[in-house]
Amino acid sequence: MRRAFLGLLATASIGAAATYEVAPAPNAFLKLKVEKTGLYSGKSHIFVFENYRGTLTFNPQKPEESRIELTIDSKSAVCKDTWVSAGDLKKIMETTFDDMLAVKQFPTMTFTSSAIRAVAANQFEAQGTLTIRNKSKPITVNVQLDATDPAKLRLRGNAKVHLKDYGLKPPSALLGAIGTKEEMSLDFEIVGSL
Repeated sequence: MRRAFLGLLATASIGAAATYEVAPAPNAFLKLKVEKTGLYSGKSHIFVFENYRGTLTFNPQKPEESRIELTIDSKSAVCKDTWVSAGDLKKIMETTFDDMLAVKQFPTMTFTSSAIRAVAANQFEAQGTLTIRNKSKPITVNVQLDATDPAKLRLRGNAKVHLKDYGLKPPSALLGAIGTKEEMSLDFEIVGSL
């Protein structure tokens, strides 16, 4: 509590950047939506990553100088599908952990911002690098900032992730009758605390 107060006081008094710790919090999430094709067209797999850590350095006077670094625990993914059987859910998780994320060799994924641009009031576009399976590729993340409570910044946003960027082939079954779209949607609401 004292640390948060001192951080607020310093930020308010000199208009400088403050560094926030990003971690799982109530009503926060990091969710990946993978849409199906073929016989399962219209369905999607929803994966939630339950463990992640990072830092957000935010300058309210010059938001373009802000920076975020996030490390996601790959093996913390949980498939939230309710439309598949327990047996299929097990196969989905095995494919996710063993083939797609290869969590034993690559236990984490990372995002590091390189540039932030304001696009509207409290809305930003963050350019950065997303690293999956030790392959780093540029990505654009749309972010909406809620700074109602200066001690706890809430960021909501989304981005598109392409499997081909990471050398991954979309999984398929039944000789291709059931497939997976190459583009995935990442949606998030994360909290940074002083």
